Amino acid sequence: MAMPTPCWRAFPRRPFRQSQNADVLFNPTLERLTEGNEAFALRKGDPDSLNIFSNWIMINTSNGWLAQRWKYWFTTLDWADQVNLKK
Repeated sequence: MAMPTPCWRAFPRRPFRQSQNADVLFNPTLERLTEGNEAFALRKGDPDSLNIFSNWIMINTSNGWLAQRWKYWFTTLDWADQVNLKK
């Protein structure tokens, strides 16, 4: 029997490929390799927009909403019946 292929945490594909191919893929670590690279583009010198985004991020981080959404989209397939996952 061949050794399973490591499946690094490349979000969102990694958890889904691993769960769909558990016989050949494994997750060598439970830790995320990066904190994230999400971003918003803002016009330079626009303090009002910067304030709106900063406050939205702060509020939704502190109330747990962003963590909850991240968990829903990247650690479950609860949403999969609403989209076409086939290429």
